[in-house]
Amino acid sequence: MSANDTAFFITRVFKAPRDRVWQAWSNAASLQQWWGPQGCTVEALRFEFRPGGFFHYAMKFDGAPTWWGRFNYREIVSSERIVWLNSFANAECGIARAPFSEVCPLEIENTATFTEKDGVTTVSLRAVPFGESAAERQYFEELKPSLEQGYGGTLDQLGGYLKA
Repeated sequence: MSANDTAFFITRVFKAPRDRVWQAWSNAASLQQWWGPQGCTVEALRFEFRPGGFFHYAMKFDGAPTWWGRFNYREIVSSERIVWLNSFANAECGIARAPFSEVCPLEIENTATFTEKDGVTTVSLRAVPFGESAAERQYFEELKPSLEQGYGGTLDQLGGYLKA
């Protein structure tokens, strides 16, 4: 099975210029307004928007323990593409297992591309497990309906942020 067979894809179109959409991804104050699962508050703990840099964040849910996540930025082409490894994390920004599964891939490589036509921006996102075991790859395959909801909800929040 190739990486493209395993990859998850989602696309969203926003009635906003690419520079505005890019700013929402490249600025900590903006990113923490919309990134993450619906119903949680995201607090940026560390934000280094450059290849090799990290976005380390706390996800806070009412009445539940804090979860942490992190982006490890691998490639940034201004206003065009962001490639990052996304993972659950600990409070110190180290990689951690997902709190809900021992076989969820430790890292997911995400590639977001940004294109604009007539003031309307399309964001296309590709996610694929990175350095995964066979069990983690299988889990990722089975997780795709949840990924649709998770990434979809997050990108819906981006849409709301851009309208505000």
